[in-house]
Amino acid sequence: MPDRKKLTPNENAILLAEVENLCPLCTKPLMYEKGGKKHKLFEGAHIYPLNPSKQEVELLKNEEKIHEDVNNLTNYIAICTDCHTKFDNPRTVKEYRLLLSIKKNILSKNETRAKYVDYQIESEIKEVISMLVEEFNEAELKPLEMNALKLDEKANETLARITKMRIRNEITEYYYYIKEQFAQLDSQYPRSFNAIASQVSAFYNSLSRIEPSQEVIYGQLTEWLSKKTGNSNLGACAIIISFFVQNCEVFS
Repeated sequence: MPDRKKLTPNENAILLAEVENLCPLCTKPLMYEKGGKKHKLFEGAHIYPLNPSKQEVELLKNEEKIHEDVNNLTNYIAICTDCHTKFDNPRTVKEYRLLLSIKKNILSKNETRAKYVDYQIESEIKEVISMLVEEFNEAELKPLEMNALKLDEKANETLARITKMRIRNEITEYYYYIKEQFAQLDSQYPRSFNAIASQVSAFYNSLSRIEPSQEVIYGQLTEWLSKKTGNSNLGACAIIISFFVQNCEVFS
């Protein structure tokens, strides 16, 4: 039987950061402060059990494992002590699949976030985002004709209906406005739009090779643009990415 691994402070910090300091099962904060010091309210739980009983081996025999080494950090997830006790006693397939899915989503996001550093975006795009956030005039909007919308041709079943609706609204309402902002940008910085469009396209192509879900890709593109432009407004960045859905760089 493998021995229980003692997680290092660094490994605990990694697990805590993965779930953003909230128990992924009950949303309880996983740290508290007392006496000027931070204290843990979580444990690193094995997703697949460390030393499964015969009943657990039988229960999980057809279930996916993240890693054959149960002490590998990918088989751990930070959850509060109460949820850890409930998860282990008794173990169920439903809860196992839930934690496995949460961890796989975390690992997938980590993989795509690691690529952010390799894909740059022209700093001039900040001016377009700024126009959306600070100087936007609704009177300047000219809606796109619905029959010109390309989203329905490009979206597949991996894009949630509510996200598709939001993208459709953003394209319809903002496409011509964003296009005009890019035209003005090009007049100041020639060919800046082509550079930005190729950068968005390059990062989209990189993501699409490892991530099949358009829902996840749309969210990652939005976050990438926000991070690369100094944590710009996420809503404005989503509108920009929706523009590139219509402009063919995304979901092509």
